[in-house]
Amino acid sequence: MGRVKTEKRGEFDIESAMCARIRSAVSAGGLPPGAKLPEELVAESFATSRARVRSAFRRLAFEGLVDLERNRGAFVARPSVKEAKELFEARRVIERVTTEIVTRTILTHDLRRLSRHVAESKPHWIRANRQVAISSVSAFHLSLAALAHNAALTTALERLIIRTSLILGLYATGRTFAALPDAYDTLMDLIASGESLNAARQMERCLLAIETGLEFLQPARPNIDLKRQMWMVG
Repeated sequence: MGRVKTEKRGEFDIESAMCARIRSAVSAGGLPPGAKLPEELVAESFATSRARVRSAFRRLAFEGLVDLERNRGAFVARPSVKEAKELFEARRVIERVTTEIVTRTILTHDLRRLSRHVAESKPHWIRANRQVAISSVSAFHLSLAALAHNAALTTALERLIIRTSLILGLYATGRTFAALPDAYDTLMDLIASGESLNAARQMERCLLAIETGLEFLQPARPNIDLKRQMWMVG
């Protein structure tokens, strides 16, 4: 009986690790929407069976990160225009609250860390270094959300932010990131000065700046080096 429990726990841990790795690669912009996820390659990467890979894919499909197509396999999800708009609307509602909380409670070292993140991200936003820009903006929002110390809000936002990474991978252009340096500088100034309501409003403007910079076209499915992208992220 003990061995069965260990094996089952091992299966769960491997599936969780696969899911976490794919989520991280999506959030980092390394797995763009429409990318095929070959069972055999993922199974080889994790030294596990294709049955466990399929189970992990089903979990990710439930989260909306993977599309399972009959007789074709698993693909990174391709959010629709309608879903993109709904996700940004949901994020504005939640991140207005988390930003207000963070502005009232943030500690000096966390403020410095967020400010440093923005400073390091700006060159990538200005140059429209697509994958790094997607990764950095996602990481900023995840870090800020965690500082609200509200597990329910953070969990809800994590899923929305990862889904938004797919939207950026699908619809972002050079101009998507052009307005971000000034918008996020203003946000950090308001957080630093403790202006919680104004900071919350500025967070909405940051998200609107990203959304309005999207170009809602449907590109062809990409060809990528899946193994490389999955293991480039931490």
